[in-house]
Amino acid sequence: MLQQKNNKKLVTCLVFLVGFILFSIFRTDFQSIDKTVNLWATIIHTDTATVLAKGIHYAFDTIVTAVASAAIAGFLFMKGRKIQSVLLIAAVGGNALFVAAIKTITQVIRPENQLLHDSSFAYPSGHCASTIIFVGLLTYYAWVKCGNSQHIKVAAVSIFSLVTIFVSFDRIYLNIHWLSDVIGGCLFGAFWLSFYIILYEHLKRADSTETQSLQQF
Repeated sequence: MLQQKNNKKLVTCLVFLVGFILFSIFRTDFQSIDKTVNLWATIIHTDTATVLAKGIHYAFDTIVTAVASAAIAGFLFMKGRKIQSVLLIAAVGGNALFVAAIKTITQVIRPENQLLHDSSFAYPSGHCASTIIFVGLLTYYAWVKCGNSQHIKVAAVSIFSLVTIFVSFDRIYLNIHWLSDVIGGCLFGAFWLSFYIILYEHLKRADSTETQSLQQF
């Protein structure tokens, strides 16, 4: 049963990776859809919504996410949850490096009508990827910690889903990203998140096995 679950997680991880690679290759086929969605976003702009959208933009900025990750990682480390602490930092930091590298390779120009100026390259969306990884790992940690509490699990997954949706829509609303940037960011973020969940579970099993061996010795 455990092996089947591990295999499913590995397959899921590979599906997201292959999906991201294929989408990146054929991203240019979405240009007409990108332009249509970009123009639609300008129609729904309102002063109040724009203020809220800018708030979401700054709250989930990559730098803010990195600082929050460092603070939470420090807290986890002091609580003795060293594996969770290290993986949180590694996941968020590794994502930032990979996304920056991919942006440099793809060199996709952002929309000209963006409400907040950003001169960096667009694909994939760093906000979407980092949000999925940061919030996703915290959701997973909460899932593991709460055990059989279904209410906490449902609440954690709901928060993760809502935050991901809001941040993704925010990128399009502000015209900072094309729709394809958001999709690419979500695919990469989902791959990176699932990879680190697999890595976490592997390290936990190894740590548990080592502890049992030492106790027997």
